[in-house]
Amino acid sequence: MNTAFAPQPDIQVRHMNFQFDEKVPDYWYDNSPLLTLFLTALSATFPEGEKQFINSVRYFQDQIDDPQLQKQIRAFIGQEAHHSKEHDALNGLMKSKGFAVARVEKRMVKAAKFMRKRFSKERQLAHTVCAEHLTAIIADFFLRKSPDELEKLAPEVRKLWAWHVAEEIEHKAVAFDVYRQTVDDDFLRRSHMLLLTFLFVLETTASTLQLMKHSNNLNDPKMWVQGFRYFLAPRGMIWRLLPDYLDFFRKDFHPWQHNNSDQLKFFMERFALV
Repeated sequence: MNTAFAPQPDIQVRHMNFQFDEKVPDYWYDNSPLLTLFLTALSATFPEGEKQFINSVRYFQDQIDDPQLQKQIRAFIGQEAHHSKEHDALNGLMKSKGFAVARVEKRMVKAAKFMRKRFSKERQLAHTVCAEHLTAIIADFFLRKSPDELEKLAPEVRKLWAWHVAEEIEHKAVAFDVYRQTVDDDFLRRSHMLLLTFLFVLETTASTLQLMKHSNNLNDPKMWVQGFRYFLAPRGMIWRLLPDYLDFFRKDFHPWQHNNSDQLKFFMERFALV
């Protein structure tokens, strides 16, 4: 494997305690139902999904002899556990506003149970590696490719998302490095990414639309134009993520070949995370 990649930053477990109340607007992302509920759909998957990520890494933790990677694993687990806790708070807020977040959460619980029952431990770790790559490149969209995008979020929720973005970048290689030192099956890694991509797009789209039924904006053409511009237009999110997504299929890929450590330092200062 090509090891010519950026030095990995320290992974710091930050103990946050976000509090949300009725002052938070219903549509806290650029006053947009679509964008707000897209991020809400993602948030609803995090508590159960990140528990599964932790479990999949723990299956192989005792096979790791590298003390530095063991330290990173412990920090990865700490960060992911805190992500689950803080997104539970945001999800609770959106439930209190009448959005069907609980339905998304129930699907995630069922999916995690299915995975533990039907997938080998090796495939569960491959799933985490693939999911961590997707979250890392989405985080990089807010970190580096559209650095002003988070300013469109209401202040009450902005720091939560900035914190999550920063920590996804910090630990983006941990599951990958565990996989390389234990399973190291490129066919499984690549093939599972194709499966996960299909499931991720399907679930995120379905969940966003389900949440939007509450907003009564499904028939608003302006919203659909906004969605096209945000996701599918030539400078939209999907096309800007595509090169980094495709890099995952290279045999010599490593997450820190996407070097955004300098931007991470500036980002953390900007959003008061240091």
